Amino acid sequence: MKYLTPLQIEAMSDAALTSYEGACEWSKAAEAAEQYCIDEYGFIPRRSAVLLARNLAKIRWYAIADATRKAMGEPQQ
Repeated sequence: MKYLTPLQIEAMSDAALTSYEGACEWSKAAEAAEQYCIDEYGFIPRRSAVLLARNLAKIRWYAIADATRKAMGEPQQ
């Protein structure tokens, strides 16, 4: 059994965020994170690692959206 380092999970999260920016579907983002691991590290990641990468991407996405709202002067939702 192989384990992913925090940096590897962060890289998977980057792939998930990039995928979400294009497809606007979190399920596709999770698939992108899984495929990134297969392509870059040569093994199928555990589901928990894929979901962690997706959730990290979600946190970053909402932080970007919140910062954009603040920059535009709109109230938070």
